[in-house]
Amino acid sequence: MKWDWTRTLRAIAIAAWGGFFIYLWVSGRATTYIGPKTWWVVALGAITLPLVALAYLYGARGERRSPTLREFGANGLLVAPILFTLMVPAPSLGAQAVASKRTDKVAAPLETAIEGDIRLFEIAWAKDSAEYADYNEIAEGTPVDFVAFVSTTRNEAGELELARFMVGCCAADANSFTVMVTNAPDLPVDTWVQVKGKLVGTPGKDLKVAADSVTEVAPPDNPYT
Repeated sequence: MKWDWTRTLRAIAIAAWGGFFIYLWVSGRATTYIGPKTWWVVALGAITLPLVALAYLYGARGERRSPTLREFGANGLLVAPILFTLMVPAPSLGAQAVASKRTDKVAAPLETAIEGDIRLFEIAWAKDSAEYADYNEIAEGTPVDFVAFVSTTRNEAGELELARFMVGCCAADANSFTVMVTNAPDLPVDTWVQVKGKLVGTPGKDLKVAADSVTEVAPPDNPYT
């Protein structure tokens, strides 16, 4: 049987990307690169690219054709990002990126009800917007229980800054949100902790967290929520 090896090379390259998307989907590592709004891209690639690769292989029958060096190089460049990504660990954004991605006075999503426990970025919104805090009944004394990482060491006032990133499309457009925590131990930066306590201060002005407990925990599966 005659065989078009040029189309076969393309099928292999496309199949490699399909396998990569399947890996991201199954392992849950997709959240390291993209946000929840664009997660569908991974699912779409995992489903469609293997089918496209099979179609290329089906069309490779019946005509003998050998690939050129240029085609070898082009397909090599196509799969190179996959190899680079798998070889180099992709750590989540940490304390070093907080300063450059810090979000001050961000417009809070007014009239958006909080579901479940209050998260760090919702505390940050309440700190900047009294209107947002009032709508969600966030005030001094409100209990909190959230997970975040240490972004700066404890200051002279004995306060520890904790942070989380929020991702829209991908990690490149992440914004960092921070809150100050009192009664916290001095921990190394990038340490993930679970904080239980209550809010102190005034929404829209100087809202902070008075910790009852600060416990070291493993990084969450999705660090960008």
